[in-house]
Amino acid sequence: MPKSAGTNGIDIQRDYLCAAQYSPQEMAVRQVVVQPLASESPEEFWESVSHELSGLRKKVKFAGSKVVCSVPCDMAVVKTLEAESDERDQGAILRWELEASLLGGIGEYAYDFYEVDPGNVVERRRYLAAALRKETLAKLKKAVKRTKLDPYIVDIDLFALTNVFQANYREQSGGAAVLVLGERRRTKMILVNNSSYADSGVVEYDVRERGADGYAAELRDEVARLVSANLGGASAAVYLAGSLFADSAIAASALGAVAGSEMLNPFRKLQCAAEIDASQLAAYSSQLAVSVGLALRGEEAP
Repeated sequence: MPKSAGTNGIDIQRDYLCAAQYSPQEMAVRQVVVQPLASESPEEFWESVSHELSGLRKKVKFAGSKVVCSVPCDMAVVKTLEAESDERDQGAILRWELEASLLGGIGEYAYDFYEVDPGNVVERRRYLAAALRKETLAKLKKAVKRTKLDPYIVDIDLFALTNVFQANYREQSGGAAVLVLGERRRTKMILVNNSSYADSGVVEYDVRERGADGYAAELRDEVARLVSANLGGASAAVYLAGSLFADSAIAASALGAVAGSEMLNPFRKLQCAAEIDASQLAAYSSQLAVSVGLALRGEEAP
């Protein structure tokens, strides 16, 4: 099967949209866009998304109509679940446990389960569960299709971040890493270990209202909790991404507080062939990480 002309990723956040286009033939990211998103209320959010995407379509030549989209993790539910290893119907147990943590019945959600360290036979098998309301999914698809784009894959931003990490830091695939996605009011993180999801964490903190140093301390503590709960005495590398760290002062504070941390560079191994100067690329690279990961996800899809 010949490779496609390109794949498109669109990261939908509360305050902005990011788009990236990846060319498998050139093995490079050809286009990147960061677009502010203004919505006065939750009811206007998807209308604003549709409006800004229409503007993007006038500026960006997408590679076909198919796009891989993400929603913010705070629109979804991400939980760690367990099931007895000798339980034959793992799915039924996991659905029952997941439903206990949801508002409403599980039939109102689209969901999936990701096994932690698959193939390792232990008494209890662990999973990360991700669930998104079907109503939210329908609103996303409607907003995107209005712009004559086809959202054929929808992911959660935090999981899409792992795609860009794996493409740029393959040498870390056998170890443990905490991927941190910082946005204004909420920072999400996921622990990956030996190429498998292990656990996730959240820091609720409005940096602009409460200051960078206090945020850095809370970030340090949550990273330490996540590592200690899952790795015992072992350590993990920490990679920071997201619009929050486009602010150099916040980034410096976080990097100084969290041992073993560095900025996640979505173009460390991937070439960026977009028409953007080096200073702009440096300023926005952390914010573009999810959209690049989504574009890579599109290349993996059948």
